[in-house]
Amino acid sequence: MGMATAFASSVVARVGIAGAVCMALALPLQIGCSKPSNIPSVPALPPNDTPEGKLARVMQRLDSAIETAQAASGSGVISERRAYHKLLPASAGSALPEAVVFIETTRALAPRAMNDASQAKFAAELEESGEEPSDETRKPLVVEDEKSVEVVEYPLSYDGQRWKLVEELQSKTEDGSPSMEYILFDYALDAN
Repeated sequence: MGMATAFASSVVARVGIAGAVCMALALPLQIGCSKPSNIPSVPALPPNDTPEGKLARVMQRLDSAIETAQAASGSGVISERRAYHKLLPASAGSALPEAVVFIETTRALAPRAMNDASQAKFAAELEESGEEPSDETRKPLVVEDEKSVEVVEYPLSYDGQRWKLVEELQSKTEDGSPSMEYILFDYALDAN
């Protein structure tokens, strides 16, 4: 104990109290460094002032918006989106790069939800007609899962300051509801 006190007082004398506190805080970190970390490494992003860095941040925001806009669970619809991009070299006659953002949408109807809905509808029809449900009518209907995958390309151009969509998106769909793609890109391109 006396040796530790002597060491601590010599450290305080050499580096001051702030240095001693820093060393005391760093010592447990050095001891734990031999253990492998469970924290996954995060790839470094390019600098903010480059077109590549700004595009990386647009993609981060787009991924965040897609995650927030997922279909509600239990709705009977499975809808998953993912975004990825391709950076294109500057076209002939232009010094500015271009990019294409791909949004892949996978849609499927959840068979369980469809089966439950069809059973409820069938039970209501039986009740309305006054018939008693039998064991045969209580069997679940088997509806096969229908899945579709759609990939849509959205070209982007860099104007020297920020990324922009080459073609402006409509804010509303044909039926008057808000366009999901418009909302996603409005959010993603806002901070670039």
